[in-house]
Amino acid sequence: MGPANAEHWGQVLVMPTAYGILEIEDPQGHAQQLGVAALSFLGEALNRDITSLTALEELSFHVADVGLKTLVLLVPVGNVVYVALRGMGTVFVKRGPELANLMRGEGGISGEAKAGDTFLLASTGFSGILSHEELSGLFDHLTPTDVAEKLTILLHEKAGGEGSVALVFGVTEIAEDESLEKTVDKSMPVQPLIENIPLSSPTFVSRRTSFLKRIPFAVRLKQYLTLLRDRPKERTRAFAILVSALFVLSVILGIWKQATMKKNQQVVTAIANAQRAFDEGVALAELNPLKGRERLQSAKDTLSPVLKTVSPESSEGQQLTSLYQKISDNLTQVMQVVTSPLTLFYDVSLLKKNAIVSDMAIDGDSLAISDDATQTVYELTISSKNAQIVGGGASLKSMNSVAIHGDTLYALTADGIVSFDSNSNKSSLIIKKDASWGVTSALISFGGNLYVLDTQKSRIWKYIATDTAAPAGGQGFSDLHEYLNADTLPDLSLATGIAIDGSVWLGTSDGNILRFTQGKVNTYDPQGVDPAFGSKLAVYTSDDAKNVYVLDIQNHRVVVLDKDGMYLAQYQFDGKISPTNLVVSENAKKILLLVDGKIYELDLK
Repeated sequence: MGPANAEHWGQVLVMPTAYGILEIEDPQGHAQQLGVAALSFLGEALNRDITSLTALEELSFHVADVGLKTLVLLVPVGNVVYVALRGMGTVFVKRGPELANLMRGEGGISGEAKAGDTFLLASTGFSGILSHEELSGLFDHLTPTDVAEKLTILLHEKAGGEGSVALVFGVTEIAEDESLEKTVDKSMPVQPLIENIPLSSPTFVSRRTSFLKRIPFAVRLKQYLTLLRDRPKERTRAFAILVSALFVLSVILGIWKQATMKKNQQVVTAIANAQRAFDEGVALAELNPLKGRERLQSAKDTLSPVLKTVSPESSEGQQLTSLYQKISDNLTQVMQVVTSPLTLFYDVSLLKKNAIVSDMAIDGDSLAISDDATQTVYELTISSKNAQIVGGGASLKSMNSVAIHGDTLYALTADGIVSFDSNSNKSSLIIKKDASWGVTSALISFGGNLYVLDTQKSRIWKYIATDTAAPAGGQGFSDLHEYLNADTLPDLSLATGIAIDGSVWLGTSDGNILRFTQGKVNTYDPQGVDPAFGSKLAVYTSDDAKNVYVLDIQNHRVVVLDKDGMYLAQYQFDGKISPTNLVVSENAKKILLLVDGKIYELDLK
């Protein structure tokens, strides 16, 4: 093996029943990762018995072609050697004093090996820097081990040998083993590799020729005609019968082939394309998760329609089913899909009879809970699940949202915004309902300031914390301001809630995610979400949260995105449960969901 770098990589494959070389070139700098993925696939595939050249060639074409410059596989079966070459490379054999070039391009070759033969499998990079004369000189009177050592020295002395690789394979003797003899079909003619062929000219065996050599019927026919050599009349009669039989057979085969060709071709093409996309997806999964998911999804989409047309009991059906399952398993793993039941986190009725949760808000380890049914506000410590009643009474009538900042809880009511001190349990109406308000549906605190979502006016009202106390006591706030710029006129009538991390985030009941930064629209485009979002979304994030969490109510899941919109994971739960809101504590690794007046949890992985 020559030197390797990020763009050039080569490796030798040595197994008990198979040998090979692999050279990868990737301008993106991922040559080693792509090569390791290919070797992993080959290692698994070659553990199964390969007993024909056709099977070996088909295996070579299932290896992903991303960055592939050379792939040569050599499988000995008894005293027969099968060689398949993909890409560009060279296969030599030394028998006696001569070194012959067997292959230079894609294809397959097979033949009988003899004791004393030495094979050289060389990649494109290797062949490009060492001449035939240099190779011939090295092979003269040297053992394969000595040849390999000298080739390695030459390879590292030459310039431009990055990623180049070669394998020297020597045959010391042909084992007398009955188990080996049984693996070779004696009815199949095996041609010598280089006997009766000029050693100066390259030797190629096409796929078609290789296939024809292995038709047992042709061998038996030749033997029968030899027996009839001295019987002209019987030979003529036999020949006429043979021709007639072949004609009838060709008609039958033609009709059958015409009827099945389209279906078989579709199946073969689908398997090959899906296998290639699967291999590429697995190789790219760590390098580029989005591209890896796309290739795996492409493989799945390729097989899905074909799978329905093939019997699962047939060999093609079993192959399709096995590949489809592998694709699905890897796609689930790459998509980071976690299926988990919702578990009850807290039932506020344990604290107060007939209490239900109508809204919740989070700040660090504290959770503010509003209960519109009993007109009560609670505070819950997430880590210990200890809860207390912070306030309640007629001042909280028609309460529809709650917020929290430090030790202060806020409730949005029909009369305005009421604050509660969780230490003293004192409350005060700090902001009276403004004449500019329409239908206010959500309240949130960020940086000490308060924001009110008005779905009727499609505005976001902002109240800035001041240094002076409110007339009724508690934190003072400025007069009403508009957060959105005057020229920013979005439709917020379908907004389901509000979250702030410096930007303002809104989910909507028509399946959109809205983001505003410094009062202006800042488009947020989720990427890689599969399946696509449903029609009703709720969004949570904060300045402490690393990611954005989207409650997809229709599809019964929480989807995790980064703040640039890239898909990261999704948490699926029981379709019979329909949460309406969520908050997330990344420190506690919990997603808290509001379901039917109670709080449920999902564990973050």
